[in-house]
Amino acid sequence: MNSELGLIQKATRLYTYYSPVRKGKYRLALASLGLRKHLPVQVVARTVDGRMLKINFNNDSSYFIYFIGEYEPAITNVIRSLIRPGDICFDVGANIGWYTTMIQELIGENGEVHSFEPVPQTFRILEENVRSNRNAEVVRLNNVALGSETGEVDMHVFDDLPDGHASISDYGHTAFVTHKCPVVTVNEYLAANKIRNVNFIKADIEGAELMMLKGATDLFQQDIPPLFEIEMTLNTAKGFGYLPNDIIEFIRSKYSYNFFSINEMTGSLEKIEEFDSEDPGANVLCVPDGHYMDRLKSLSRG
Repeated sequence: MNSELGLIQKATRLYTYYSPVRKGKYRLALASLGLRKHLPVQVVARTVDGRMLKINFNNDSSYFIYFIGEYEPAITNVIRSLIRPGDICFDVGANIGWYTTMIQELIGENGEVHSFEPVPQTFRILEENVRSNRNAEVVRLNNVALGSETGEVDMHVFDDLPDGHASISDYGHTAFVTHKCPVVTVNEYLAANKIRNVNFIKADIEGAELMMLKGATDLFQQDIPPLFEIEMTLNTAKGFGYLPNDIIEFIRSKYSYNFFSINEMTGSLEKIEEFDSEDPGANVLCVPDGHYMDRLKSLSRG
């Protein structure tokens, strides 16, 4: 089986990657893929900011990275605006390293990024991607899950979903494979690595976000608690028996925070107090009250 992309797909990428006209790029990319019977399992793609990433070429997000050089552009731009040289950052649910590799370049040689990815095959790609990009020495890679207590969990990798949707919950699915993964708490990790001040945490762990926060209470005892960018979605939260508002309430119980949903169409921040009961949720920026306001200046807020 020929697992390489053909001339049509490569020519299409030249247009979609370099053209300033955004409209129709993704439809064109999908049309070109439809002309090829066999697609590669993995490809190496260059991002618009010059990073090189090996990607699993089996889902829509990979198509975006290969053909356009982008992934979650609104969230990416928000995070890029918040990081400063010297920051200590956590990437929780790092997947193949889109955010880890971006952050490792932004924080410079005096910063640190601690990256957590429990799925073994995904972790191996994460390792490769970190090593393939600048400033890899500031990254601490951890093939573990973060939770409310130390132990071990089954990670479910679903047959009909990309690996990035692997979760501790099975969500009622029956077609999946499981991997036994160790679990540590953030509190234990901070103590073991003598980390006293974390500036930023990105958490996208398919519903286990509240579990992670319950094991991370020491973060709220810092002189200045960290910024969080957390996925709070109804479907994934229900798989763990809670609602997105429970994350907001938990954080508020530990420190005074302001919450902004990230509009993934416009890239703007929209201040929220809580979600309506049937709201599907959002990626939410959590800002400790009275802090980091200088970092928010470049971001549009509603």
